[in-house]
Amino acid sequence: MNRPRTHLIEIDADILPAGNGAAFDAIDAAAGALDRGDVLVIRTHPSDGTKGRAVRRASKVLRALRQHMVHNWSLPRSSRVELDAESRGVPVAPFRSRRFLLPHQDGGHCSFLTPSRLDCAGLSPEERVYSSTVYWRRPSHKMYQGFLVTEPGNTPGSTFYYNALAMLDDAFVHQQGRPPANIEELAGFALQNLRRSRELQSLHGSRYLTLGAFLGAREPAHHVSPSGPRAESEFWPAQYLSLPNLAALAEECPCGNCDGPGVRLVCHTCLETLGLSWPQVRARYEATIVAARHDLVIANNLTLFHAADSDELRTLVPMCIVTSEAAGHEYERWLARQWRNHTPIDETAVAA
Repeated sequence: MNRPRTHLIEIDADILPAGNGAAFDAIDAAAGALDRGDVLVIRTHPSDGTKGRAVRRASKVLRALRQHMVHNWSLPRSSRVELDAESRGVPVAPFRSRRFLLPHQDGGHCSFLTPSRLDCAGLSPEERVYSSTVYWRRPSHKMYQGFLVTEPGNTPGSTFYYNALAMLDDAFVHQQGRPPANIEELAGFALQNLRRSRELQSLHGSRYLTLGAFLGAREPAHHVSPSGPRAESEFWPAQYLSLPNLAALAEECPCGNCDGPGVRLVCHTCLETLGLSWPQVRARYEATIVAARHDLVIANNLTLFHAADSDELRTLVPMCIVTSEAAGHEYERWLARQWRNHTPIDETAVAA
């Protein structure tokens, strides 16, 4: 399936922890959906009340969900719920009233998809850190990215999700002229792409693995991430100096419809890696969530990229399921399961 499925699930935080009955069924349904790679909007009851109360209720639901996934869906016991400070969608430029965040993964210095060592034994856990010196807020590996909407904005913001493994599979076909034979071959392609980007890091200067790098772009300019990563953002002068092709890619969009240096570069990236323009990528892969005030939105941060359109009044409280170290047998087994749940290749067995 190219587009992630989306679900609205209502959970009454007042009757948690769930033993049996409606609360248990709702938590179980939410856990199963997350394990399949779907996107959840969780609505707690009641929806009225203060921001502080909404944060406490959503946090309680997320902790119950994490515990249920540990006991029933192979989530590593080392995982935990992590909350961060409220963030605001401030536009980049004063003449703009909205911003568009291009596809990314939260905590991108270390929270990106790598193969499981059960499928790709040559991978070292240290390769799951792209930058240990420059990153956004926290060094934890975000397994599930979530946020509580505290203010939707004048025009409610939209969050968009993209199946990273469906895109990776299609990129393999586009570049190799055939589908991957099995999970191991697709995993090897992903690891090769990561290693290439790391080798080029002194040239492109990015501290995060970009969509282009993940999908196998060979042009170093496609490994550059716009600030934010915002569609309307300019690049740094040093990036233009070190990458002569960057100026032309940021100046002229191949489809003629993309507005802003960041998104024009992404359009070129999509064309190189997938044979599709950015609007065509959106039409093929994008799932849309528009959440109401005090909704909790959560999805797999590794197997899904996400983007967002919002105005300057939209505010969110990040709520994620994270781990301090992306290593160990429990993590590798969970990760191997995610590859099988979210990849078009028909393989279901995971080593015990």
